[in-house]
Parts: sequence; structure tokens; C-alpha cells
Amino acid sequence: MFASSPTAFLVLLLAATPASSQTCPPLGASEGRCIELTAEGTNEVPEVQISPGQPTSFRFDSDVRSDGMTLENRERFEVAPGKRLITLEPSERMRGAKPSTLTVCFTDGAAPACASFRLIVHPAIGERRLEIFRHARSVNSVQAELRKTREENSELRAENARLHAEHDRPAGLLGLFASGMVDANGIPSQDITKLITTRESNSLKSWWVKTVRAPGRVVIDLWLENLDAAKSWTPKGAVLVGSKGEVLEASFWPAEPLPPGERRHIWVEVMAPDARTEGTFTLKLWEADGQRTFVIGNVTFPALAVKPGL
Repeated sequence: MFASSPTAFLVLLLAATPASSQTCPPLGASEGRCIELTAEGTNEVPEVQISPGQPTSFRFDSDVRSDGMTLENRERFEVAPGKRLITLEPSERMRGAKPSTLTVCFTDGAAPACASFRLIVHPAIGERRLEIFRHARSVNSVQAELRKTREENSELRAENARLHAEHDRPAGLLGLFASGMVDANGIPSQDITKLITTRESNSLKSWWVKTVRAPGRVVIDLWLENLDAAKSWTPKGAVLVGSKGEVLEASFWPAEPLPPGERRHIWVEVMAPDARTEGTFTLKLWEADGQRTFVIGNVTFPALAVKPGL
């Protein structure tokens, strides 16, 4: 998944360039995803997630030949080529299209002469920025992989500890009090039905939208109607997108199809530090086949109640 690991890097079968080449920074230190092109690895082509109407930029640390770029379905893209920066923006004609391939060739004559990327179309989320570092395998790149593995293991240990802690608590309402999600003041909530913005292309209609906050998590309570009179709407994925483009992974329930013309509750939950869910967000919900989406803007969450004496 691209949205769940935006700074993960791929190792390709590519040859060395000068030792002064850059290496990928530690996870979280850069805005986009970093791809290292090294002398070791496999012949796999890295996948890049794109979305109609959203620009994706490739920044290289080597000059790219102006006549050495090929792009499948180029007529369906807005392309801004440059020596080291290439920006692609797929048009709406790419929605639901099969993957395309972008190939670039470098000017310095060193191996690898060219590099390819597989462009995967997503209905709502596109990667904004990729840093492409082209160099031989080095101690620094090995250390970067070790740092990545250590960080992933640390995250897994933290998640495992959280799950164990939750199982050690009582169930039901008592469990909510024990977890700290509920206190004597209840859970802060607000009705934002009249505040949200919607898109004409939405295939679902929102009858009400309420937001709820508890420590470390927020929930959006949606009462939705399937506007299609013939086809069910089955949710597949959801994200919150902040005002600066930051993407927060979201879970949803239930996952069953919403029959044609019917209404149903759908709850969307995001688990993140409270500071990351402050401000205004856009909710994106998409269905299983990727053709239809539901997008609302101006989504905000209530503040947590301040306890006496704080």
C-alpha cells in the first residue's frame, strides 16, 4: 500500500554512479517517497500511484535526456518535463485505466542508461513527490535499510503492545472508561451536516455527517444514500486529507454493499495523535471497483473536553 508507507524505498537492479550520490533520508524526514537505484536487487519495476487531477513529481539526482522520455497514453496526461524534475498530471480520461509505464533515460552515458516506473491509477489518492537517487550500493544505503527495518519492527512492537493492553481491559462501557476514551463528560461530538462541501460527481448522498473525538482517534458518522438505482455501492477504502496534503489512513464499517436507492450508516475512524487531526480535512471514500467515489470537504472534529484543574 502506498498511503500506509509513503517513504518506503525500492531497490532495483541498476548499476553504480559516482560515490557522491545521495542516499535516502530516514523515514519521515522527507515529504514524499524515496527510491534508490543501486547495483543490487531484482528486475522489478517500481510502482507509482497516480490519480486523475493530481500532479505527481519525479525529482532525479541525474540529468534526464529531453528526447529520452516515453510515456504510455501520453495524450491523457499533462506533462512538465525538465532536466531533473518531471511532473505528470493524469486527466479524467485515465480514471479506471490500466497501468501505464513511464521510462526516462539519463544523459551521462553511465549504467543504467534508463529507468522505468509502472503508473497505477487510483480513484482518489496520488503520490505527490518521489525522490530518485541513482548510485551504487553503499554502506549508507545498507544502514538506511537497517534503520527502516528497525523502525518497522518498533512500530509492530508498539501495535502488539496496544492490542495486548486492550485485551487486558474489561469489555463494554466499563472498557471505554478504563481505556480513557470516555469520562464523566462523555465523548465530544458535533453535527457538521450543513458545513461540509460536496462534489457533483459524488455517487452517494449524505443526509447527515457527525464527527466524534476521543483521545488518539476520531470518527465520522455518515448517513448515506446510494443514488444509483441499479447498482450497489461497496466501500473499499477511505482516507482523510489535510489542508497541506497530508494523508491519514482510515478504517470504515460496515463493509457490506449499500443496495441501490437505500440509506445506511457508515462509520469512518482514524487513529492518530490529537494534533494531527486538528484543522480542516477532506474525506475520500471509494468503492471496490474504483470507478465511483464519495468526497466531502470542510470536515472538522470537536475539541477534547478540558478536565477541571488542567
